[in-house]
Amino acid sequence: MQRLINFLRGTVTLEAKGPFPERCFNICAAEGVGFWGAQQVDETRVRFTVARWDRKRAAALAERAMCTVRVVEQGGLPALLWQLRRRYGLLAGLAVLLALISVLSRFVLVVEVTGNETVSSSRILAVLQEHGFGVGSYGPEVDVRDLSNQVLLEMEELSFLTINLSGIRAEVIVREARPTPEVVDEDQLTEVVAARDGIVVDVDAIRGRETVQAGQAVLEGEVLISSMLLQESPDGSGEIISRRQVRAEGEVWALTRRVLSAATPLSALRAAGEEPDWSGWGLNFLGRRLNFYGDGSKPDTGCDKIAILYPVTLPGGLALPFGLWQVTGRAYAPAAVDADAAERWLRALLDERLALSLDGGEVLARDWQVTRTEDTVTVTLTAQCLEQIGRTVVLTE
Repeated sequence: MQRLINFLRGTVTLEAKGPFPERCFNICAAEGVGFWGAQQVDETRVRFTVARWDRKRAAALAERAMCTVRVVEQGGLPALLWQLRRRYGLLAGLAVLLALISVLSRFVLVVEVTGNETVSSSRILAVLQEHGFGVGSYGPEVDVRDLSNQVLLEMEELSFLTINLSGIRAEVIVREARPTPEVVDEDQLTEVVAARDGIVVDVDAIRGRETVQAGQAVLEGEVLISSMLLQESPDGSGEIISRRQVRAEGEVWALTRRVLSAATPLSALRAAGEEPDWSGWGLNFLGRRLNFYGDGSKPDTGCDKIAILYPVTLPGGLALPFGLWQVTGRAYAPAAVDADAAERWLRALLDERLALSLDGGEVLARDWQVTRTEDTVTVTLTAQCLEQIGRTVVLTE
């Protein structure tokens, strides 16, 4: 910051020559003239730098120390403008640049999100954008309190949000809400039913009455653990003397059969060749791309587009929403797909689908069926699984 101030006000490096040149430092310090960069050139000469407006005063004080003074170097914005005084185009460009910097410094150009762990930054930024805040927003007009309240009302997963505006940078600080523990209504009646067909292996009823046994086949929707508790007569006659309903809970493990299938064609469109068929440049301005080439409207279908952004980056790595886009495209051409590779891909895909659908279950056996034609490959997976099929449902009155 001090360097910027010195550049704007201008600096002058002076050389004092005399029998005791170091006395210049003492006199300037005593009179309150700020200087820096002091150095001893030799026994009779010293150099030091002062602000441009302190030049005459420092020279007069050096003369009091019986020294002669000469200007060694001038720097800063005033000296630069003096050198460019006859170059009107450069001066006009510099004036426009300074005006642009002055104007843009009041707009938000960088938005960063901190404090989030499970909620993605892109979702938070998208909600802020819906409420009119993002890159390009006019900083002095942002009502942080009102904006924060609106976002918190929409995003229940956040408990706190505020925005710190500092020049062109906006830091969005959030705190995520703690998940509300699930409250179980003990008075609510439930039953455990079968989520799919299967053969029961084990029934673990925490509460309620078991209606199936190990080795029994059940159908989807069949009651496995009933909410109705029955009390039989103590004389062994089997007569039901009382009934009471409770909240049924428990797990039922069963052997199940799952069938999954997927197919893929043996021909596909791929980018032809390594060299691009066309290329162009565009300007990135506040997140919007302005193309400089006539083919910028080329559709994404039928060609492979690759866009690389070269942003303007400030010292320290802060990327601004300005820069250049380099866009290249390669036309698609029909290409044959290896049947064995397609089969391996389909097998991996079906295995992944099966693992996601089991939710903690176990695959006991797999049976694969592959059908190949001239145009497609079809893979069918039949799996024998051990999984928990009990699903709790609420009884309606």
